[in-house]
Amino acid sequence: MNMRELLEMRNLVAVAHHVPGRLRLRLDPQLREHPAAREFGQWSANGSGILATRLNPMARSLVVEYDPKRIDPDNLEKFLVGADDEHAMALAETLAKVFGVTP
Repeated sequence: MNMRELLEMRNLVAVAHHVPGRLRLRLDPQLREHPAAREFGQWSANGSGILATRLNPMARSLVVEYDPKRIDPDNLEKFLVGADDEHAMALAETLAKVFGVTP
């Protein structure tokens, strides 16, 4: 997964609930068609600060448990919901380093 893919996919998820260390995302059905979508579940295996992911396909949700000491909760939420494209790109670069994705 690279930053471009991460930026594309942010438009296909919505934050349902977020407390530092735990994020629940609602997934747009179109996300299944995105080539990089399968990599979401692999984040916890790459030492990225993601501790676990749980996909619930029936509810179209993904729970992401992460280390809030490694991944800034405010930056994560701003990237997903509040950033314009320019700000989102800067946040994506920061998050890409933590998630272990390529630029």
